[in-house]
Amino acid sequence: MEQFATTELKLAKSVKSGDKESPLSLFSAAERFRHFDLLADANEDATVKVTLEGLGEVDLKLGADMEKGQKKTIMTLFWFAERSKDIEMMRDAEAGESLIIKMQKL
Repeated sequence: MEQFATTELKLAKSVKSGDKESPLSLFSAAERFRHFDLLADANEDATVKVTLEGLGEVDLKLGADMEKGQKKTIMTLFWFAERSKDIEMMRDAEAGESLIIKMQKL
């Protein structure tokens, strides 16, 4: 797997182990629009494993072609249907907690 992007976002809500939440429900609009640099090129519909620092992970497809060095956000990487996919929470976490979000091309 190739590293695609890394960012840090703060949870907008508290979650419990076993909850199912999407990137849209976990992070505020301000966090979802936080810019980060892409570390690799990728084609539209490429699958990216999104790992939320010990909280959970999900495979999402990119919404457009991407180029290394571009500045993107969670909202500009993935189509709405992909951003809405549920992720099962693996542990409890409190609102305001910062999470490292790692994205890897599959």
